[in-house]
Amino acid sequence: MPHRKALKHIRKLWAQAQFRRDLAVGGLSVALAVGLALYWRAGHQPAPPPPAGPQVPIEGHEAPPPLPPRAEVPAPVKPAPVEQPAWKRNAVVLATPPRAPMIAIVLDDMGPNRKGTERALDLPASITFSFLPYAPKVADFVKAARERGHEIIVHVPMEPVGHADPGPHALRTGETDQQLNADLVWNLSQFDGYVGINNHMGSRFTADAKGMALVMKTLKARGLMFLDSRTTAQTEAANAARAAGLPTLSRDVFLDNDEEGTEVTAELGRVEEIARKHGAAIAIGHPHAVTLDMLEKWIPQARARGFTLVPLTAILKYHEAT
Repeated sequence: MPHRKALKHIRKLWAQAQFRRDLAVGGLSVALAVGLALYWRAGHQPAPPPPAGPQVPIEGHEAPPPLPPRAEVPAPVKPAPVEQPAWKRNAVVLATPPRAPMIAIVLDDMGPNRKGTERALDLPASITFSFLPYAPKVADFVKAARERGHEIIVHVPMEPVGHADPGPHALRTGETDQQLNADLVWNLSQFDGYVGINNHMGSRFTADAKGMALVMKTLKARGLMFLDSRTTAQTEAANAARAAGLPTLSRDVFLDNDEEGTEVTAELGRVEEIARKHGAAIAIGHPHAVTLDMLEKWIPQARARGFTLVPLTAILKYHEAT
């Protein structure tokens, strides 16, 4: 019937329209998905590398300067150790810090008297030995003394008043500076391990300001100290040492000018008095048999009375600290 045919045709057209709509929606969805995928991919691609070769700055803008090369950080430099002067480097350090009153015993003329020198090495205290540089086998004696804990100085021969012979390579007034320095260097070269020097004789030479100034200059350059034996009241040693900035000491007592036991005993009493009054004292003696006899008895007695027997440099340090 005509109306049924018309209804059938309408249904067919409707189905075709529905199909086209579905197709359109499906195509739109696919296109949207593809577009999103392309957009995401474009946003996550790595930036292209800059072109090779020199870069041309954009007009109106300067190219940034190249970065400087990275500086290497230098390794920290350790300061060089400060070398101690010889009078400190070769000093004898006591196991127990010394306490006042202190006494330093210095024995001069060590070396030529072999028997007295060997006996002195066995004294039961730290003694300061002043060795004559021209003595036979002096370096061997010095080595033995140092091994037994004694301190060493050089007993440098110097010109006396009168005609006594101070020995070879003595320092004399009237010599040229070159000869004077050559003699001093010879005396300082016969052994090592010493803290300084003192004068052997020298009543004329130590009174010569010019000669003593030259001696102190050489000692200063070597880091040494000077002990003035005070063989004359006109000595210039202390003045010359102070002018050169040199550490210096002076003896307080001579123990054995006449080598008699009664004199040694009296002078040991004097050195005790000075040490009690000033905190420290220095006595000079010699390796005579009577002097060694008295020292062997006196050393333990002095300790029992409260005195400390010390090397020479301990008194130098004591004066520097007070």
